Amino acid sequence: MPTDRFYRLSEEKKHMIREAAIKEFARVPFEKASINRIIKDAAISRGSFYTYFADKQDVVSFIFEDSHDQIKKYCYNSLEQSGGDYFQMLRDLFDFFIELLGAENMMDMARNVFSYQDNMAAMGFRSEQDFPSEKETLCMSMKYLDRINQEGWQIHSEEDKRALMMLGMSALLLAMTQVYKQQEKLERVRRLFDAKLRLLQYGTYGTDHRPN
Repeated sequence: MPTDRFYRLSEEKKHMIREAAIKEFARVPFEKASINRIIKDAAISRGSFYTYFADKQDVVSFIFEDSHDQIKKYCYNSLEQSGGDYFQMLRDLFDFFIELLGAENMMDMARNVFSYQDNMAAMGFRSEQDFPSEKETLCMSMKYLDRINQEGWQIHSEEDKRALMMLGMSALLLAMTQVYKQQEKLERVRRLFDAKLRLLQYGTYGTDHRPN
């Protein structure tokens, strides 16, 4: 992970280093990325780089951490604005990820970074085909439970809530994989994702068909 000295830098300087790193990781496969190019574009010395990071992997860790913080804030804001609507949060997250991947160099950087096995492991994947485990997917969602409005829900047990959270986040991760890896048409992916959320939110049968 980056050093404390790096985190004491101004937000402007951290942003410059982040953008320089993203530009370089988007240019070539991760193992060929040049620290010299990063420090040149970020306008820092080589000595300074090594007081902030141990290696390129540390820079990637910072980018992942920064993205995770953005996601967390986005989820909280979505829940606050929607009155705690979990399904709206998932829809908002879909749009957030599309915007994030559409930013300059982000898609190319993601492909180059995830082509390197150590980065896959750092993100909880064993290979490019893997999804996060059930536990990882669940933890990503359950942290927001206390901010979610559960009024009107027909599920009450912790087990059922966990199942719902896992299914919702899994649907989101699959949709992002379809956009990122398979390059499927965005509107088709969006329609399928929304259909899955409607099934989760409203169920297959009406209330008259629920078992006793």
